[in-house]
Amino acid sequence: MIRNFRLIEITITNILIMFMLSISLSIPNAYTIAGALFAIIGLFYLLRRFLARAPIFEPHLSGKLCLIFMAYALICALIQLWHGASIKYYEMYIPFLWAPLIVLAVLDGHIDRRFVWLGCFLGALLACLLALFQTIQLGAPRPYGFLGSPITFGNNALLLGSVALAGRHDSPLNLRKPVWLALAYLGFGFGVVASLTTQSKGGWPLIPVVLIWVLVEDFWRASRQGRLILAMMAFIFVCLLPFMPLETSLSRIKSAANGTLAWFETGEVVEGSADARLELWSFGLSIWPEKPWLGHGREGVVQRMHEKIAQGEVHPWIKSLTGLHNEPIQLLAEQGLIGLFSWVMIFTASILVFGRAYLQRNGVLKVLGQAGLVTVAASLIFGLSDMNLMLNANRQIFVLLLMTLTALVIAERRRTQLLPKPTSL
Repeated sequence: MIRNFRLIEITITNILIMFMLSISLSIPNAYTIAGALFAIIGLFYLLRRFLARAPIFEPHLSGKLCLIFMAYALICALIQLWHGASIKYYEMYIPFLWAPLIVLAVLDGHIDRRFVWLGCFLGALLACLLALFQTIQLGAPRPYGFLGSPITFGNNALLLGSVALAGRHDSPLNLRKPVWLALAYLGFGFGVVASLTTQSKGGWPLIPVVLIWVLVEDFWRASRQGRLILAMMAFIFVCLLPFMPLETSLSRIKSAANGTLAWFETGEVVEGSADARLELWSFGLSIWPEKPWLGHGREGVVQRMHEKIAQGEVHPWIKSLTGLHNEPIQLLAEQGLIGLFSWVMIFTASILVFGRAYLQRNGVLKVLGQAGLVTVAASLIFGLSDMNLMLNANRQIFVLLLMTLTALVIAERRRTQLLPKPTSL
């Protein structure tokens, strides 16, 4: 009976991760509910480990990655405390604090990685359908789902499609490998369509990065049937092109290029997107040396912006924008070198964990490593033109995905005895 109860428990957690990922962009606040739900499940498993006097953290980098996420949150929160920041600025660190609980939920819940790929595929599909509905039926110029921002919606749809594509050689639900391979590429296409529809050009560099990576791996080593499937997927993607506002996309890219050239030549903000960001970045870098170690704080950055606008040193157009639209520069201006170092720390550790997994001969670890590296690359690319992890949907999905993949790496390494057994606390 206990065994049957355990099987039911594992089945529920697997269905839950798939379901929450699939609705993460198509149901209001689903991404927040998902993170909180798995944190609660992790708390249950944490108490169970305490009662059993079992070890909690693994004695290696992949086991300590969740603690590095916690350290990032604590360092940034202490800097905010130093600046006397309002309580509302501390909420953003909560997902990083419950990262260890997500790892425990995935590990002790025995979540099957293939439900993650399926959840990401369905999430990209639903996001694409929602974007097309808002564009075609509602006439929205830039669909935003339920996230309130087309940039956040488009970027996360692309991320889900990219993670699904990373799991293309790890078919779920006993699907035939060629079938799942085709679906995984199609899932990436759904994410691309959603991203192009939202006109979120800051995330588009991820598209060639992921495509080149997987095509180099797949096409040249594929069988004749495999190459035929890849060609068929390309044909389906071309069929979706009429539904994409490509003329608008090209127009936005051209406008951004013209605005960038004008800013470098005259220093004026004429286009309001790329050139406005350049003005913001220039401002952020100019105020950083004033307080290099702990920065100005969020409200201090806004105050300095208004002062420089009043002095005629910064174009007044940028005061209509929220933040500096570049995560490293925002951190540098707001929290100084210490805050930036803590941000670099989580990405460096993540790259090491998933890079090592990707370089293993074990096929499962290679897939998990690629999915983790894609998630890290997406966050870094998105953060170049937006305050990525400072936005709730982005950080919730990032932490949930990365901690889930971390736990799956730990589980697979344990299974193949590539890791030492956990030691007691």
